[in-house]
Amino acid sequence: MSTNLNNGSAASGVSPVSEPLECSFCKGDFIITAELYRDEDLVVIDDRRPAGRTHWLVMPLRHIRSVEDLTPSDLPLYRKMLAVREQLLAVHYPDLTPATRYHRLRTGFHRGRRDLHIVGPLKFHVPDVISVKHLHLHVIVDVDSTIRGMKYPLWNELIFAKSDLVLKRLEDEDKKLKATGETSAETGHADL
Repeated sequence: MSTNLNNGSAASGVSPVSEPLECSFCKGDFIITAELYRDEDLVVIDDRRPAGRTHWLVMPLRHIRSVEDLTPSDLPLYRKMLAVREQLLAVHYPDLTPATRYHRLRTGFHRGRRDLHIVGPLKFHVPDVISVKHLHLHVIVDVDSTIRGMKYPLWNELIFAKSDLVLKRLEDEDKKLKATGETSAETGHADL
């Protein structure tokens, strides 16, 4: 059974977001086939086009456009996303061990638009590779060896950011901010 999720409605219990024009999730146009988990901050759903035996999307209810838009102030939410991922994996895949995770599990984000700096002032613009402009952590178990599975390459960080590296980037930025006394709003968003 499919349902629409409207994050801006009174029924959802979540206030309207600031960027609903291009976000199908926030507008309520995002069709959900199965919801595995929901709390006041997150929802976990099945991907409509799974790239493996299991393919979940862990999504914050608050609008964040992409992984590039995460700041150190989002660390509690991001850590919660990772904790919920681990809880669901423990329930649904108790046989997934540290030794088998590398071969069976892909977890990360498609990259949003950003500038890559080559040398000094030289830079080029990298376009979006995300189809849903709302942050969502992919959790894929037993990835297909087809073209669909190749959309989530752990080896190509230009298009797919691994969740552990995102956490490291946010923690490093947080340490720098605390050392300088700045806030994430003052410095903007850093590249991964």
